[in-house]
Amino acid sequence: LNSLATGKSLHASVIKYGFESDIVVGNSLIDMYSKSGDVESASLVFSLDSEMVNVVSCSTLIDGFAENDEIEKAMNIYLNLRRQGIVPNEFTFSSLLKACASQAALEQGKQLHAQVIKAEFAADPFVSTVLIDMYGKSGLLESSLQVFHEIQDKTDIAYNATIGVFAHHGYGRKAIQHFEKMVSKGMEPNAITFVNLLTACSHAGLVDEGLSYFNSMSMRFNFTPRGEHSACVIDLLSRAGRLKEAEEFIKAMPSEPNAFAWCSLLGACRRHGDAERGKLAAEKLMMLEPENNGTHVLLSNLYATVGQWEDVKSVRKLIKETKVKKLPGYSWVDVNNKTHIFGAEDFSHPQKKQIYEKLESLSDRMREAGYIPYTGSVSSNVEECLKEKLLQYHSERIALAFALISIPSEKEIIVKKNLRICVDCHSAIKFISKIVGRHIIVRDNSRYHHFRDGLCSCGDYW
Repeated sequence: LNSLATGKSLHASVIKYGFESDIVVGNSLIDMYSKSGDVESASLVFSLDSEMVNVVSCSTLIDGFAENDEIEKAMNIYLNLRRQGIVPNEFTFSSLLKACASQAALEQGKQLHAQVIKAEFAADPFVSTVLIDMYGKSGLLESSLQVFHEIQDKTDIAYNATIGVFAHHGYGRKAIQHFEKMVSKGMEPNAITFVNLLTACSHAGLVDEGLSYFNSMSMRFNFTPRGEHSACVIDLLSRAGRLKEAEEFIKAMPSEPNAFAWCSLLGACRRHGDAERGKLAAEKLMMLEPENNGTHVLLSNLYATVGQWEDVKSVRKLIKETKVKKLPGYSWVDVNNKTHIFGAEDFSHPQKKQIYEKLESLSDRMREAGYIPYTGSVSSNVEECLKEKLLQYHSERIALAFALISIPSEKEIIVKKNLRICVDCHSAIKFISKIVGRHIIVRDNSRYHHFRDGLCSCGDYW
């Protein structure tokens, strides 16, 4: 019920009647506090009587930290569990791997995978499914699929996870193939299945297929679409530039779309230069999420795209007056178990000299290979030469330059970014992948891009 107040009252009764040392009651208290988001209280219950803890106590608290994206604390509980001689079970590993998946913590996830194999839990349906998800969210599509193929008795949750992985990596056709195979085996798709499937169609530009599956939910599968499925359709149409159809779909909906839907429409309006619909989407989004600082920035960027500089000034003035803080774009890369974070025009890294020398070298070689900067990615009304310089120092390019001088040539490079990768950086990284002959993986705020030999897995549709 997620009723923390009632849970606290019951906890008081537990103490009153002397059951606080009972291990089953204690475990239930840890579970209650964790699921209510109060992991601090869960930790206090856990630490009150360390001699009474067991694998259930540890797994429950680990799961609580995992749900709250506190991977380091989850790992510390796991290490303490091992020091006390408590043997982890499949639920312990599932929770830890889930924490790694949410943070795309690949190295920790790989180490846990080794321990899963050693403990003979690799065949467990829950553990294997979380492994599929963990590798997929960490960028290693091949490893994710290897885990899936090694499962002898594949469950619906394994298929759901794999369809979700294909969706985030932009392989819509493969997601459809796995969905049809799942259905042919007599498994019933659920709400998550359809979200993953529609997302896969959206990211791959399979508009007709996505609309067909959306309509089949009620007709073929007797499943009533929910708000999140309608939001996926709006995203599907918006990405394809079919903004009028997206608007008509919204008008026909029985209820108002959620924030994701309006954000998808706003982002698409910027890419396709539709200021009128973009303004409407921004207004709706501001009503739903007044604290969302990205809405004003997206609207300002939209006006900049269509050259309405007076409107850009008005929105930026509003940002200052309402004290809305713009979310800074930054990228990060993991090297030798350490995360290196970079912002745009970031000159703070200890290896800045080598990084910027690498950037200059890449810039020269890219131009020789035919690269032409797309200055439309800069939303400032400045000279073209300055725009080109600003583009060169975007955070993902700085992170990539650092990775190229730090990661051995035989390993893939994984760069993560908190915002959508811009058109120019996407083009630049295609050139770089061919020049250096490396497999470069970029995860932005919505999906993965695999760059190889001058091409991207998204087919320039994202």
